[in-house]
Amino acid sequence: MTKLTPDERWKRFNQKLNEQMKANDFYSLGITYQEMANFLDKEGKNSEEMRNKAYEMKLLHHQNYIKNLQNNSPVSKGVEILSAPDSCESCLALDSKAFEFKKVLDSPPLPVKECKHIYGCRCTYLPVAN
Repeated sequence: MTKLTPDERWKRFNQKLNEQMKANDFYSLGITYQEMANFLDKEGKNSEEMRNKAYEMKLLHHQNYIKNLQNNSPVSKGVEILSAPDSCESCLALDSKAFEFKKVLDSPPLPVKECKHIYGCRCTYLPVAN
């Protein structure tokens, strides 16, 4: 298999973004922007814009999920955070913490902007029943 040039990799990233945008898949957009930021880091270039976009897309994903849960789940009163076992310390500190919908929407704890994982914050919300 031939190694892609940096321009070919960047083109593939953009193709992926287009597909994810068409599908309104904000979480995958966040992952792809994070991969683009990591690629820029390896190239010795500034990755801040891509990291910010990754954060914004994951934030949209979480906000949409919370609003959907709040509006459509008759048994949920809030959410609990679930962190991956290999999460960074900032994410692990949030694991199992519960929040009411309003608090999460007013001051979202996820995604963790300062997360140090290679793919950024991968924490998720779980519904908390009444």
